[in-house]
Amino acid sequence: MKNKHMIMFLIIVLSMVLAACNSDKGTSTQAEAAGSDPLKIRIAGQSPDDHPSTQAMYHFAEQLKEKTDGRIEIKVYPANQLGDYTTVYEEIGRGTIEMGLISIPSELDNRLELLFTPYMVEGYDGIVEAYERGSFVFNKIEEISNEKNVQLLAFHANGFGGIGTTKEVSNIMNFDEDKDLLLRVPPIDAFKQPIEDIGFRTVTIPFADLYTSLQTGAAEGWTGGEASLNYYGYRDAIKYFYATNDFFNPDSLLINKDLFEKVSEDDRKIMEELATELMNKSFETAESNDEKYRSLMRDEGIEVVEFSKEEISELADFVRKTTWPKLKKRVGEDIIDELTNQFDK
Repeated sequence: MKNKHMIMFLIIVLSMVLAACNSDKGTSTQAEAAGSDPLKIRIAGQSPDDHPSTQAMYHFAEQLKEKTDGRIEIKVYPANQLGDYTTVYEEIGRGTIEMGLISIPSELDNRLELLFTPYMVEGYDGIVEAYERGSFVFNKIEEISNEKNVQLLAFHANGFGGIGTTKEVSNIMNFDEDKDLLLRVPPIDAFKQPIEDIGFRTVTIPFADLYTSLQTGAAEGWTGGEASLNYYGYRDAIKYFYATNDFFNPDSLLINKDLFEKVSEDDRKIMEELATELMNKSFETAESNDEKYRSLMRDEGIEVVEFSKEEISELADFVRKTTWPKLKKRVGEDIIDELTNQFDK
């Protein structure tokens, strides 16, 4: 009798264990169906909140959350809130900041100055061909960034660069004359060298300190930004904008490479598709944005000086002949030679 009771007791215990296991399995299945916690990403930007590139970040974040059914959530930090772009790029490589839509600095690798080589193009004809996915520029920047554990997803075209100043410059086209003006330039030879070659004196100041420097006179102008950035960031500090088209300004949409590879294949595909949409949309709107913000600067009392196609070509020819050979030592002879070959085709 005791054995019979013991057997019945063991059967009851075993039933309870099996029931508990089935319950745990059901709970696990429900959790999988409900999905795990979303991947939360911070994206760093360098432009003011209402700048087109910042608005593009907000749209990218919204679309990514929607298309992944909430599996990826991005919080946008514009206006250098997570630091200057020169440090954000390195932080993305480390994974301490997950993403960015920023200028790419060259402190870690001189070859990255390729992106800002002056006068790769003179106007909007040829912009897409020069910067689109699969182009020489895109592939080379992607290759170099991968070495830094950074994945290039897309460019965001902001427009053609110019020179914003606090006082008038009347002799820009006289290349052998001193311009008697101190310009802030990024710590990148591709910006610094051509500006010096046409007669400006230069100073390197952190981008986050530029506004104060223009106010105090530590810099009397700056180069490295398109019309929209001059309008949104510095319309209260500058009095002149010279539309020299000396470079085309694309921000780069970047993500930590390790993180990107950990994302599921489906979500990576969604991210790449949205990045391509962001890039293509920026190509479509960059020219109209240049015109829009030059007009808005005029409305603010800023004198906008535009140059004829012939004058832009004269500037471009001078810089290609004078500056490009000087960039070979820093950017790489093979890179400059490839650009020269493409330009000569």
